[in-house]
Formats: sequence, structure tokens, C-alpha cells
Amino acid sequence: MTDESITSELLTRLERCMETHDREQAVGAILDAVEAGSSMEDLYSRVLEPFLKMVGRRWQERRTTVWEEHLIVGAVRTAVEALYPRVLERKAEVEPVPLTVAFFCPPEETHDIGLRMLADRFDMRGFRTVYVGAMTPVVQMVDCVRTTGASVICLSASTHYQRSALHEVVARLHESLPQVRIVVGGPAFAHSDRGWEQYVVHSVESLLDKLVEEAQAGAVAAAAAQGSAAGAGKPLVPADEERSDA
Repeated sequence: MTDESITSELLTRLERCMETHDREQAVGAILDAVEAGSSMEDLYSRVLEPFLKMVGRRWQERRTTVWEEHLIVGAVRTAVEALYPRVLERKAEVEPVPLTVAFFCPPEETHDIGLRMLADRFDMRGFRTVYVGAMTPVVQMVDCVRTTGASVICLSASTHYQRSALHEVVARLHESLPQVRIVVGGPAFAHSDRGWEQYVVHSVESLLDKLVEEAQAGAVAAAAAQGSAAGAGKPLVPADEERSDA
């Protein structure tokens, strides 16, 4: 089967599973697609992300109940978690990126499956990821970043309410972590990024490419600086001074 046919068939099966409330078939359909040759990137970007947006849209239009949404999203989550060993296999095949990225949903935001898939995309490109997920207090975000050394934060919001609440979250993060880059996304930004242009990234691949390039450039610069210091023929701090400062 071609990637296109796998994608089309999976979307059809997932929609049918949502209508029949069949969690087992939904999980099986996703796993079957990967076994049939679908790449993880295609699975996430061409199937699961559009499907979850459709589920959310149907809920907003009151064509889907809360329990129906939770059932099908739970099935997707189960499949994504079952595929994590494949994500780690892909990660082991690529050059590690010397950059740590933390993933949070703000307080009261419970929808984090999209953020989880984003973290997997970072894993498959070689980044060190710290996935925390739903309903994270800002003070805990700050503590996590300081503890893990993360230099990028990815935040997700699913509704207009959460998008509005994100303003305070971002302001507090900037105040506590001025050197850390912040990226935002999620269904709340699907139709407009007005007021968030400096934070919203519309292409995951472009973001990954940019961060990989920046990380590699930083590693080269650090190596060059170390080489210059070593070439000087003496330590930056004389041994006697080191002892006197002890």
C-alpha cells in the first residue's frame, strides 16, 4: 500500500470507530497503519493531528459529546504511548542534538495529546525532551527548566480561554527565565496567531530544522572556544591561584 492509501484508510477507520465508540478498533487501526509502513511523521501530521482537530471541531459544534470525545482521544493516546518504543528506536539512529526542550500545558489545560506527539517529533530528531504535559503550575515549569537545563519551552492551548490565560503564563516565564525560548501552539491558534506572532510556529519541521542548526552552530562555537583555550598552552586560571581560592 502507498502512504497515501494508508493515510486515507486510517482516517476512514478512525472516523468509523468514533461513530461506533470502538476503542479497541481505533487503537488497532493506528498500530496496523504503522505495521503497514506508515512513517511516524506521516501518522502524526497527516492522520492523528487532523483527526483530533476534527474531533474537537465536532465537539464545539455539539455534534460530539464530552464522553465520546474523551473515549476516542483516549484511544489515540493509548496508541501513541504504545508506539513510543519506535520513537526511541528512531532517536537512537540519529545524531544527538545538544539541546533540551520542555513541554507543558498551562494550569487548567487538560488536553495534551497534541503536545505529546510534538515531543515525540523532537525525540525522533535527537533532542533531549522533558515531557511534563497537562495542568502544570508555572512555578513547577520554572523549577523543571532550571533543574533540567532546558533552553526551549513548548506550550499548548486548546481553547480560546486557555489562549487568553497563556498571556500571564508566558509573562511569568519570561520574568523567571529570560534566556529561555518559548514556543506556543495547539488548536487555540488554528485560525489566527494575532498577538502571538513571535511565539507561534506553524511548521514543526521548520522549527526542528532551525533548532538543530542553531544547536550545531553553538556546539561548533563552543568547541572552537575550548580549542583556543587549550592552544594557549596554559590553564585559564593558574594552578596556584586555584589553590589559593579554595
